[in-house]
Amino acid sequence: MRPGFNLAASWYIALPSHELKTKPKAITLFNRPLVVWRDRIGHPVVAARACPHQGASLADGKVVDGVLRCAFHHWRFDGTGACVAVPGVERIPRGARLRTYPVVERFGYVWAWYGSPEPMFPLPEFPALEADVRFPRGFRLADPTGATVRRILENTYDPNHLVELHGLEVAVPPGLHMVDHPEDMVGNGPPIAADAWLGAELTWPSYAGKLGDITKLLGTNAKQFVLRVDGWPSGQRIAYFADGVPQYKLLLATTPVSPNRTVQHIAVAIEPTGHLLRNLRKYLIHRSEITFTSNQDLPIFNTIEPGDRHGIYVDCDRGVLHFRKYYQQWVDRVTEDA
Repeated sequence: MRPGFNLAASWYIALPSHELKTKPKAITLFNRPLVVWRDRIGHPVVAARACPHQGASLADGKVVDGVLRCAFHHWRFDGTGACVAVPGVERIPRGARLRTYPVVERFGYVWAWYGSPEPMFPLPEFPALEADVRFPRGFRLADPTGATVRRILENTYDPNHLVELHGLEVAVPPGLHMVDHPEDMVGNGPPIAADAWLGAELTWPSYAGKLGDITKLLGTNAKQFVLRVDGWPSGQRIAYFADGVPQYKLLLATTPVSPNRTVQHIAVAIEPTGHLLRNLRKYLIHRSEITFTSNQDLPIFNTIEPGDRHGIYVDCDRGVLHFRKYYQQWVDRVTEDA
């Protein structure tokens, strides 16, 4: 781990799948200049960007038969990072290879593992996003922020900010309790590996005040709302219920560009109603709601003090403290050569 980069060992979004086409693409990830391309079978490869020969950017190269060819001297590298050809040379020099990262492509994203040579747990499954969920069944947001991964993810475990920042008008403050077993988080998909998992449930009663009037008019108020958070060190599967009826499922994930530069990704799959106009109505309501609350968070993320400092805590910070302790355990698992 590089100094000052408090990053947990985990799976992170390298880029959305639609951004990776036939040409190699330069990205900055884990505070490193990397290159991404597709091999012979279309599998994405994430590797160090500099050619080990003379340091040329491999993002300026070309993919030839699934092998990345450097633009400068046409050295070629396969999906494992090994140099497989050097023009005019019979014996490839020892050490002529690229650092590569474990990669999977799921849910419309290319994911790269950070923290160790091999993944410590599989990328969690999320059946709600396995299909290509589009309008009016779902939507995606991607927002660059000036915050760390931990700052973004711990926000979900902070029910107090729902009232103070987002103006959640309810008769009783939102509650949060930690869930003991991943098997208890039914509906999001197969249980996440137990040692990598952290779960919580947020609840709050009917909306009151102006918010209550608006939601009654829209027909979206309920006696009880539940948000189930099913997380791993770098992301969360979230399910939202109103009076026990599922409303949508949401993926919250992150792209750590550099210290204090993180892209927040949100992908939403809205529960269908079986009726086109009702589906459209749910889409408009939930997209507006999620976009609005995300846009309230972004100014905080973009101006918050750099780093993952700790502060003064009160009783309602229990969820945040729990997450910080959990997250730091995965920071501590990062090997020195990560």
